[in-house]
Amino acid sequence: MTRLVGIVAMYGLMFLGWTAIGIFMLIAPARFGNAIHQSFGLFPAVEPRDTGKKLLVRIAGLALLGFAARFLLGVLRLLS
Repeated sequence: MTRLVGIVAMYGLMFLGWTAIGIFMLIAPARFGNAIHQSFGLFPAVEPRDTGKKLLVRIAGLALLGFAARFLLGVLRLLS
């Protein structure tokens, strides 16, 4: 029983992490893009008027939320 709780907790944490990052990308795309730029240098710095970069981050956030929803549906299918 304790192994099952550990597995369910791990899947729950993964789902919550992906969902939280996706929502953060939708709500504050400039802040997220600048955090990725300052931490890893993978994304160019986002200026206040860079609508294209913000749109790209928001699309990636929607994709991440879609992945989290598909992951949840897959887990629910396994449990039923």
